[in-house]
Amino acid sequence: SPAHLIKLGFLQEEAVNSHYEINFLLRLALQKVAFLPFSYVMDKYRFLLFRNEIHREHELNSKWWALRIQHGGIMPAAPRNDEINFDAGAKYHIPSNVPYLRYFIAHILQFQFYRAMCRLQGVTKRLHMCDIYGNKDVGEKFKEMLSMGCSKSWSEILESLTGENKLESKAMLDYFQPLYNWLKMENLARGYPVGWM
Repeated sequence: SPAHLIKLGFLQEEAVNSHYEINFLLRLALQKVAFLPFSYVMDKYRFLLFRNEIHREHELNSKWWALRIQHGGIMPAAPRNDEINFDAGAKYHIPSNVPYLRYFIAHILQFQFYRAMCRLQGVTKRLHMCDIYGNKDVGEKFKEMLSMGCSKSWSEILESLTGENKLESKAMLDYFQPLYNWLKMENLARGYPVGWM
């Protein structure tokens, strides 16, 4: 967090203003939020292949891009052809049949854990400014959770830290709330349409 960078001396406190915070959040959102539709499409595509719902001669690439457009609003940079292109295969997990859902879940859990640890410190707003480094109570609570290993169900272990017994994407929304508010105002002020075709 910017607060941690200030504490380490890598960032001057006066440099952190609303402009800096929005840029920080936008950069992180491009890494974390934009990844979610991609990771979802990875396994959706794999399972369509398993169910033989993709014609292997005529749809292998076009189905990949249809899913990327539908779920992420991403289009290919150049025209693609099912006979000579297999863009999904560029990601190791597709040709090697490695599940990708774990990465999707990890992104959700990352924010869920972080929000829970910030709440332990009493921080409920502007989560992006929360600094948990060096907090022994937070560290102990996290250690307790990890020490359970596989002795309990994942939902019980999750609940021991977060108070929630299921995956909760709201933690990510809470983290990026200032960016969401800013984007809403900017889009409205500039008349930008939201979404994709």
